[in-house]
Amino acid sequence: MDSATCLETELDNYFAWLTHFEASVPRAQNVASCWYRSPMLQAYTRYSWFKPSTPGKPALCLANITVAGDARGHGCFARLVQRFLDGNDGLKARVLYVENIASPRFERWLLRAGFQRCMHGACEFSAYYLVR
Repeated sequence: MDSATCLETELDNYFAWLTHFEASVPRAQNVASCWYRSPMLQAYTRYSWFKPSTPGKPALCLANITVAGDARGHGCFARLVQRFLDGNDGLKARVLYVENIASPRFERWLLRAGFQRCMHGACEFSAYYLVR
């Protein structure tokens, strides 16, 4: 299988997992979190309705994202964002947050991709969000 096919298969698996994860979060709970782990992608994922920058909007929050070495540089995160924006994933989430950004290069990419910096909180690392 070529790298593009592997990437799309991994994103299919992740979005299927996200749909199941989202459906398992009771609204009354307000927030739930879980790790997604596969050989290609790892991400700490949270689901919430009460993020300060977008209160009341269902949000997926990703942090500590790791893409396997041989899968890096193939646009995995860009494809993940595009799939989220396309809205064909069955998710109810309307906002995608990316948290704990330690790379200035990645921060610049997020801004170019349309993310907005969160102005709430005083964390060591920044957070960004994108509304679809």
